[in-house]
Amino acid sequence: METVSVRIIVLRACALGAVAAALWASSLRAQEPAAGARAEPVRGDTLVLSLAEAQRLALRQNPAFLAEGQEAEIARGELRQARIYSFNPQLELEAPGAGGGDNNELRLFQEVEWAGQRGLRIRAAEAALRRAQHSVRDAARLTLADVSHAFYAALAASRRLEVAEQILGLNEQLLEAVRIQAREGEISQLEANLMELEFGRARARVLAARREATAAELDLKRLVGITPDRPVQLAAEVPPAPDPSTLDQDSLLRAALSRRPDLAARSVAVEESRTLGRLARREAIPNLRIGALAQLGDESGELRLGPAIGLSLPIWNRNQGLVARREAEARQAAFERSAAELRIRKEVADAYRAYIAASEEERVFERDVLEPARENQRLLTTAYQAGKIDLPALLLLRNQLLDAELGYWETWLERRKALVDLESATAALDTPGAGTTRDTNDQR
Repeated sequence: METVSVRIIVLRACALGAVAAALWASSLRAQEPAAGARAEPVRGDTLVLSLAEAQRLALRQNPAFLAEGQEAEIARGELRQARIYSFNPQLELEAPGAGGGDNNELRLFQEVEWAGQRGLRIRAAEAALRRAQHSVRDAARLTLADVSHAFYAALAASRRLEVAEQILGLNEQLLEAVRIQAREGEISQLEANLMELEFGRARARVLAARREATAAELDLKRLVGITPDRPVQLAAEVPPAPDPSTLDQDSLLRAALSRRPDLAARSVAVEESRTLGRLARREAIPNLRIGALAQLGDESGELRLGPAIGLSLPIWNRNQGLVARREAEARQAAFERSAAELRIRKEVADAYRAYIAASEEERVFERDVLEPARENQRLLTTAYQAGKIDLPALLLLRNQLLDAELGYWETWLERRKALVDLESATAALDTPGAGTTRDTNDQR
């Protein structure tokens, strides 16, 4: 009997030693990925995705962003058309008898804009191109924010899955030891059933974590523009999060107002609308029709040449409705710019406060929750071997550590999401020139 007890004690110590060692390794691995950490080499066609690579691929092959990028090409085509003279020459031929006369008449006319309409039309098209380019840059800003959110969510989900799988492995090892203890009468059947229950919970936790990790990875693949069946591995390297004490809200707001492409697009839209309003007034001025008339008499064969001029009389249609519409559109564009500025101010304030709060939450959680839980885990082996705690207490303390590890990654993710929102609000994620690589003077 004494030999059996010694054997059980040895099994118990070995199992707890494995538990402690594995949990300590889990604690060391469950740290925020360090900047500059290198990903392990991957074989086959697995794509290693860092945050920077995911952002680069998204701007190159995300279909939604590429569709937005065509707005600049559309505006560039409109500008090219605006630079082309709008009116082609008109040639008219009148045969004998067509008008009751006996002469052949040839008329050549050219309609001429003389009140500066073409210049205003070009200026409006140039403004529309600049507005479209700013809109594409804003689409790039939003796309990069979405990709960053998805990358951090997928990385955190993969870390939570690793923690859940490690706990499952520990429970499996402890379950084997508990079954031996139950057969030898060292523990009650109630405690053995409690361990069986805890093992089932651990398996269910792994399945849920794997489902969440898969969903987060699929969302990242969609934003990056790769197929769902393409295997990927997330690189651990992430840029360091700035110290909240180094951030100044007023400086962030000034940077946002000077860099936000959506605000710039609204400003250009005001200019475009006002130019279109001036064009509508100029288009009410009638164009001249200047030409030449050639007449050939049937009997004499004499060719007579003469000038011709025409002018429409703006009695009824003077673009009254179009002018009123353009004026309203200009006022609307000005209001929309003011609304965009107010929205940006709110976004910067919200993102700044959220980042400050998330940073403090992560710091408090790591200091006041995670570190004490890890310290308890280090003391767990000695206490259990000495018989100072029973199996329910062991499971309780280990679940506290599990909750602490999983909760840490939740707070880590919240801080990263708040950082992305702050960078997006201040246009720090903006990619200058995205989708607008050609100058407006390229298309003549």
